[in-house]
Amino acid sequence: MLVGCITNIVDLIGGERLALSILSLAFAVLTLYALKKYELSTKLKIGIIYSHLFFLSFPAVLFTTNLACGSMCMPCQDNTYALIGYALPSTLALATIAGFVVIPSFYIVSHKRMEISDKELLRFVHRHARRMKIKKLKLYAIDRAKPLAFSFRSFRSAIFLSVGLLDVMNRKEIEAVLLHELAHLQRRSSALKLSHALLRLSPLSLLARFHHDAGEEERRTDAFVVRQQKTERYLLSAKRKMDAFCCHY
Repeated sequence: MLVGCITNIVDLIGGERLALSILSLAFAVLTLYALKKYELSTKLKIGIIYSHLFFLSFPAVLFTTNLACGSMCMPCQDNTYALIGYALPSTLALATIAGFVVIPSFYIVSHKRMEISDKELLRFVHRHARRMKIKKLKLYAIDRAKPLAFSFRSFRSAIFLSVGLLDVMNRKEIEAVLLHELAHLQRRSSALKLSHALLRLSPLSLLARFHHDAGEEERRTDAFVVRQQKTERYLLSAKRKMDAFCCHY
């Protein structure tokens, strides 16, 4: 009976398409194994995470393409090679658009913001950004009373400083915060954090138990700030002001 059920499933799905799907899922599992097993650079981790999502979603795109071909009476229905020709670029395009355009764009536009026009701050940021090879950098102020800062790097890089941070910190403390965020941008920390969040959408992600060590990342970016400013005084005072606000408001 079990053999009969398996035979019916294979006949319904198609042996070649089923084999391709199993192979794709196997590659998805292998990418998780690589994340768990090896010490990898940030860039390579991001690439492997998106590869995992690509292999995981390919079977769904393949079968959806076949259904679309059938509903439109196109010759690609049940034609494995034609389906692969459609499904591969479609899956790649969806992964690229979602990972590098739609999600980052939503992340940026979802915050009420305005470009910072302070020429001295802009010169400071762009001088360091050029040296660190960070292109198309924008500096924004967001309408939040709480002192906070964050950054994002995709096709366009951006640093966000809250109005509250600009109000309570002096120039050197703001520069320490900016250097901290520039270090995150150079190391692609925010991109890895987003990729890690996307990985959680995968039903197989628990197999990897992939953990991004945010504490180590913060220590490295802090060390960069200290090297640039030749002191940890302004970084520590900036952190104290952020902590004080969190505790009293």
